[in-house]
Amino acid sequence: MPSKPPAPPIKSFHDVLKAAGQRPKPGSGSGPGYATAFANAMAVLIANAFRGRFPGIKPDPSGKGVESPSRALRGLKKLDVNFSTPQAGLCLGISLKSVHLPDKNPKHRYHHNRKRNDEELRVEAAGYHQRQPYSVLVAVVVLPFEACDDADSRPSSFGMWVQYLWPLARRSDPHDDVDRFEHVFVALYDEKNGKLAFFDVTEPPPKKGRPKKTLTLEGFVERVAATYEARNSLDFAWESGEHDPGAEEDDE
Repeated sequence: MPSKPPAPPIKSFHDVLKAAGQRPKPGSGSGPGYATAFANAMAVLIANAFRGRFPGIKPDPSGKGVESPSRALRGLKKLDVNFSTPQAGLCLGISLKSVHLPDKNPKHRYHHNRKRNDEELRVEAAGYHQRQPYSVLVAVVVLPFEACDDADSRPSSFGMWVQYLWPLARRSDPHDDVDRFEHVFVALYDEKNGKLAFFDVTEPPPKKGRPKKTLTLEGFVERVAATYEARNSLDFAWESGEHDPGAEEDDE
């Protein structure tokens, strides 16, 4: 039996969309399969973006290591993107959630499943942080840009997601609440032109329309990496402005 050809490499968000296939129509019953294929490809794209800074981050470029296990309070749990070392354990973990299809109600809005996803993320954060309080955890909820354009008397679905996720973010210290994340983002995408933008939920969102202040994938990586460096560096500074990772140990 011939071996299965390798999947095309994931080098851009266009590649993520190709790997996921056609976004299904509402009510088609294909939503879960599409969401899984999308999340797997998205995990590779994000891991690739971090790979130069964090060698060995999972999944690898071929997709091996998607939902790789990491030790949490109650045994091994799976993470979409996972950077761990034997010395430190889990260093950086990224959890992906997504809503690709509008709700079945006549308004066709995208704010359903907020409560379930929030609860799942809180359980996930608590499980990792109780065991490994210095790990940096990031949650990313992915929505199509249409979620910004459905405001009526209420805020848009995008705005409602940001408001709902806001209390989940801003874990700035290893001693802060374990059920929060260091960062939470809403990622917005356009399947027609391949645009991908990240919105930090600690920023004030518009009630309707698309946010003006977003990050590219590279900007997202920079922000998360800066938090990781701050968490894992003593960051001692000399008068000259030169930074030093820490004092040398005394010779015995």
